Amino acid sequence: MRVERWTALAGLAFVATTVGAVVTESAGPDVTKSPAAVAAKLGSDRSGVLINSALHIAAGVAVLLFAAGLAAVVRKGEGGRPVSHVVLAAGAATAAASGLTAVMAATVASSVHHLHDSQAVYVLYRGAASGALASMIFFAVALAAAAVGLTESGLVGRAWTRIALPVAGVLFIGGFGFLAPDAGPLSVVQVLGGVFALAYVVALSTALLGAARSQDAAQTRVSTVASTG
Repeated sequence: MRVERWTALAGLAFVATTVGAVVTESAGPDVTKSPAAVAAKLGSDRSGVLINSALHIAAGVAVLLFAAGLAAVVRKGEGGRPVSHVVLAAGAATAAASGLTAVMAATVASSVHHLHDSQAVYVLYRGAASGALASMIFFAVALAAAAVGLTESGLVGRAWTRIALPVAGVLFIGGFGFLAPDAGPLSVVQVLGGVFALAYVVALSTALLGAARSQDAAQTRVSTVASTG
């Protein structure tokens, strides 16, 4: 399978699992509520939190594959190697933050009945929520670096960078909402950055699938000419 194709599929998988994680998280405990309310919700909706954790793990794997694929595509062009390292490192950091979020949330959900201090439960779950927001910062860096690398390598037009940089900027700023995850002033920026970033990943993945199909068609034509020549 061409690297462009599996990179695109990883990108689409990342979008799907991220949307699932957001939906299940929104139905779970609300960190803007009191510690007692968060602990009670965790106790009554433990299965939902565990499903959300599994989706975070899946999203982490998908974003790691997506970043690795983008790095490989960038390396195909001239001078793309330094930028590809940034893409891969930022993607790995995103995956690590997503995994940490999953582990913390699953741990507190599994042990909520053994923790008699609702404040401790609240702090642990708030830490998990903060990790999810912090991952936005790393993904913003990966997105911007990938766009620059793909453009400089001549693999996509400059329009992709002109779109990606503002999107990554909004996502990057929104990620700092982890400093105040309880519906702080950056909550709107978080939502906008997340929506724009996921839409960009879908568009880029679609473009990569198109590039893979074009390469397959060109290779078929070359093989046909060679066999009849």
